[in-house]
Amino acid sequence: MSDGFSKHGHELSSELLDRRDREAVLARLFTGRSPTTIFDVGAAVGRLSAAYLRLFPAATLHAFEPHPESFAELARRLGADPRVRLENVAVADRSGTMAFHLNRLPYTSSLLVRPAVTRRYYPGRDGLQQRIEVPVVRLDDYCLQHGVPRIDIVKLDIQGGEMAALRGMDGLLREARVDAIFTETFFVPHYDGAPLLHDLWAHLQTRGYGLFTLFPTREGRNGQLRLGDAIFISAALREAVVDACPEEP
Repeated sequence: MSDGFSKHGHELSSELLDRRDREAVLARLFTGRSPTTIFDVGAAVGRLSAAYLRLFPAATLHAFEPHPESFAELARRLGADPRVRLENVAVADRSGTMAFHLNRLPYTSSLLVRPAVTRRYYPGRDGLQQRIEVPVVRLDDYCLQHGVPRIDIVKLDIQGGEMAALRGMDGLLREARVDAIFTETFFVPHYDGAPLLHDLWAHLQTRGYGLFTLFPTREGRNGQLRLGDAIFISAALREAVVDACPEEP
């Protein structure tokens, strides 16, 4: 068992704790039918968007990314694909504009600020570079405006903004118009006001979504589990796929 430190005292947070193929696990939930609509919220430079397009070639993918440089790379990578709709916006619980915090590590940029008083569980070389105003949208509004009746997969990786995104798609969730939610989740604070796993789980449970699986991803140098990914699924998807599987031997 690790004591939380390497023999040289370096952080172990660079080690991926759970190396399962997340996209393959997600794909199993759609065995027998191909997703037609995927939302990649916090698409960054498009690595996962590209993976989803390979896995689900019949899908239309809506990619949301507010970071200017990341969006430029995303557009270069996927902009010519007719299956992709690119949106240079953040996703939140209201539509309009909000301050977006550009950090030195682009993938940590967020609508939220870093906590000032708790233990730091993020790289010390990171830090705020500047604040910019970005457009934000509720997914309920977006789907109404663009005629999207339902979504097979919503992926959320927006650095603490996941609860706001879920609140902004409350109509979709309450009407069970989303099948699966793949989300990053924190176990300790990384941003002021960001939800932890139990917050997301409780919120989704009241809307009819249950936890399917959890991927612990990284721990701190003290051994504290820091963050991971989780898949939540609708009651209908659970009944059709998960509960249809033969019981344990």
